[in-house]
Amino acid sequence: MNITDIIQLVVLCAIIFIPLGYTAHRWLPRLNAAIRLMFLRPRYVKPAGTLRRHSVKANHQHD
Repeated sequence: MNITDIIQLVVLCAIIFIPLGYTAHRWLPRLNAAIRLMFLRPRYVKPAGTLRRHSVKANHQHD
């Protein structure tokens, strides 16, 4: 493989991936957020706790 072949590959990759990355940075965050909402559980939602009939007070005997 000659140096000219390597330079041609670098230029070809630059021609392909620089415009692709430039256009993808606009819709990629929205796509990432949509995938995160579909497949991952939201972190701000707390799990349901247990129901208690009386208020919880500290047990001072064991402090």
